[in-house]
Amino acid sequence: MKPRTLTLLFALVLLSGCSASGKPQADRIADLSIPADWHGPTTGLELSGLPEDAGLLELFSHPQLKQLIDETLNNNPNLQQTALRLRQQQLLIVPEQAARRPKLSGSLTSQRAKEQAISNRHTAALTLNWELDVWGRLADGQAAAQQTAAAQSLDYDAARNSLAGRTVQSWLDISLRQQIIETEQQWLESSENNSAVILERYKSGLGNLADLAAAKAATARISASLTKRQNRQRAAQRKLNLLRGASNNGASVEITEVPDITPPPTALPGTVLARRPDMKAAYLKIQAADKRVARAYKQLLPGFSLQATLSDTGPELGQLLKGSPLWSLLGQLTAPLFNNGRLKAQAEIAQLDAELSYLNYRQKLLNALNEVDNSLDLEATLAQQEQALSEALQHSQISLDHYRSRYRDGLGNILNLLNAEQSAFEARIQLLQTRQARLSNRITLGLALGMSV
Repeated sequence: MKPRTLTLLFALVLLSGCSASGKPQADRIADLSIPADWHGPTTGLELSGLPEDAGLLELFSHPQLKQLIDETLNNNPNLQQTALRLRQQQLLIVPEQAARRPKLSGSLTSQRAKEQAISNRHTAALTLNWELDVWGRLADGQAAAQQTAAAQSLDYDAARNSLAGRTVQSWLDISLRQQIIETEQQWLESSENNSAVILERYKSGLGNLADLAAAKAATARISASLTKRQNRQRAAQRKLNLLRGASNNGASVEITEVPDITPPPTALPGTVLARRPDMKAAYLKIQAADKRVARAYKQLLPGFSLQATLSDTGPELGQLLKGSPLWSLLGQLTAPLFNNGRLKAQAEIAQLDAELSYLNYRQKLLNALNEVDNSLDLEATLAQQEQALSEALQHSQISLDHYRSRYRDGLGNILNLLNAEQSAFEARIQLLQTRQARLSNRITLGLALGMSV
């Protein structure tokens, strides 16, 4: 092939490889709009005295719960798998780094042959290969691997935070359900006492069997609800054991106290997004995808490499490389002239992967903003519900005391008493459920605001 023709072919390859691969997806992040403030109300959150950079565990002071979180973070199998995947990704950086450095290999061959006489031939060689990273393709590969590993490290941090949050919420769920169970047990005991009082009155010629049937029906309903709640409590304990990486046959954690969860300190949306590990990880994944796009397009460019060889041949192994060995130096230029569009398709696939990474970041951004707004709104709503239910409980208890006194004095009927009793105990249960939801939501809000363990 004539030199002029070869130069023309290389120029065509160079032009095809340097064709614009599109704007880097990471540069599009600046075009995304971030609100100046949250849309949700902040009622009740202004009382938080914690600094803006406080950690998730600073929302409460409970040594046993913090010890349980440490145990869970150390023993949870899913988190351990995430740590191993992170280690694998970190090791993938090593081949990318090695590709940019010279490689030295050695070889030794021995041959024994007989023509007119038996002869031995031994050859030892040292070969040095080095691919020159003229276009930065190898550097792009290394950068992509490093950014992917950094993103997985942040994903691991996000998984730790989420696991700690779920542990706290499991504690709250179990401890407050236990209080609800105790409330229903008191309700059941009160209902059974009602049946005993009705029976005594009937024996004395007062009341009737219809009142007794109504009281026993109420007792049966309460007993069924209590059985169902106790089953859920055992399931919640098993779920917590699963989080902490323990079998159900092992020692269960004794959970009695309900920790007070401080409202997390709010921050501006820009600050929150900058410190959330999942958002930082998503951004690094975009950068890694951009580097892979650049590397894929640079595969279309010519490659340059050097090879140096030092070798010696002789009949005896001990004489090799002691005399005047042969050496050679080879410079090589290769270019993908025709590959049926395979490299071009791979580059376009990498470009689409980068686009997907950007869209994934955009979706995470919208989800993050939505999570904070929803949690802020729920905090305000639950605060109002808790206040209203507290007042309802007070009035229901007054009503119950009134109808209980009238029934014992023979001035009221059993249905009024049963309704008043149901209203009072249900108000207490709803108040406990609302408190559990509010404390749990504060953990959710803390995670949404980027608070870490």
